[in-house]
Amino acid sequence: MLKDALAPVVPGLLVSFLAIVFGTSMGMLFGLYEEPIKDYLSAQIKAHPEIHEQSPDNLKRQTGGAWRDIQRAHLHAQGLGALGVGIGLVLGFSWVAAPIKRWLALATGLGALLYPFCWLLMGLRLGPMGEDAAHASVDWLAALSVPLFFGGMLLTLAILFLGWLYPKRMPGMLKKFSA
Repeated sequence: MLKDALAPVVPGLLVSFLAIVFGTSMGMLFGLYEEPIKDYLSAQIKAHPEIHEQSPDNLKRQTGGAWRDIQRAHLHAQGLGALGVGIGLVLGFSWVAAPIKRWLALATGLGALLYPFCWLLMGLRLGPMGEDAAHASVDWLAALSVPLFFGGMLLTLAILFLGWLYPKRMPGMLKKFSA
């Protein structure tokens, strides 16, 4: 019973767990190599005086901004990955058909895995490209990952709400969608 309920969401759970592993790995790397990473970011900013004002205050601010972006990748990967696991488990035990469970869990997991890369790439690109260009360079990835995660989350919320609102009607309502 439990295995059957969760079987459709296993791919989404795996991708969500991969996001958690990515975030945890980044955290461990930060613990081991924080100063070398900051030195690298600072060197990248100093190597592009045509983009960055080279005053000590601005260099410190820009390096701090790049470092914060990279830290956000770590935090988002862990947080969204954990949420993706939770959403996948909720979907596994929901009343909807297996294909809907599978695609929603997978979409949520992919969004959880891809979105942190927006922050990582922004942080790494800030030096060579500048802040605005670095942010613009990942717009396509954000435009893909945010709807995947947020859409999966909202649709799961709708499934929960409809199941609560119409508990007796929901189990057979979507049989025509099962493949």
